[in-house]
Amino acid sequence: MFPLKFDFKLFLVLSIAFIFFTFIGTVSHEYGHFTIAKYLGYNASVSYGYTNWEDKPNNDFIVSTYKKYSKEIESGIDFPEKKKFDFLQKKYDEDNFWITLGGPLQTMLTGSLGLLILLFQYKKIGQADKLTNLNWVFIFLSLFWLRQTANFFTWLFGYTHTGKFSLSGDEIVLAQNLSLPIWIFALLTAIMGFLILAFVIFKIIPINKRLTFIFSGLVGGVFGYCLWLFWLGPILMP
Repeated sequence: MFPLKFDFKLFLVLSIAFIFFTFIGTVSHEYGHFTIAKYLGYNASVSYGYTNWEDKPNNDFIVSTYKKYSKEIESGIDFPEKKKFDFLQKKYDEDNFWITLGGPLQTMLTGSLGLLILLFQYKKIGQADKLTNLNWVFIFLSLFWLRQTANFFTWLFGYTHTGKFSLSGDEIVLAQNLSLPIWIFALLTAIMGFLILAFVIFKIIPINKRLTFIFSGLVGGVFGYCLWLFWLGPILMP
């Protein structure tokens, strides 16, 4: 057990840092989607909490063809321009998978980079009297993994209110596309995020700062999430 020592000044600084990195993490996650979409040739744009992407001519063709030949499509029988429709629909499904993957991949790669640097500096950090500003940057980068853990518990919490699991969310969509249990990626990456958080708290954060760090993470993380998604984000990046 660590001593119940609370540093209010450090709490304010770390809370602000958690808020700031929550903003960065959310936007950079969306740019992960955006980058893949642009690479695949789509018109894409990033908003405060989501990414839009489209290929309007082909999308219009798919929609209009489906409206016109919905019975034939659902019955699996031939119809005019079936070959083009099937090709574009398959391409859209494949591209959707990679674009969806781009967000979590960016988040987890950033978190893994921060973790890797902390591991390389582990012995040096353990011998130091206090963490440097650069150490704190790598700590916050490694905690990008917490998105996975937070999203998983949010998904579970949603079930308690609606009585059913949401089928939205990047990890859920990816699992569905691969015909896997919908919880598989959400759970596995949530566990990874939790293990990284435990490593940071008990191996990196000095024992006399752990309580302050935990409380600042709870306050800053939740406040930053709400501030960005419900107020500041829609203003700055509508």
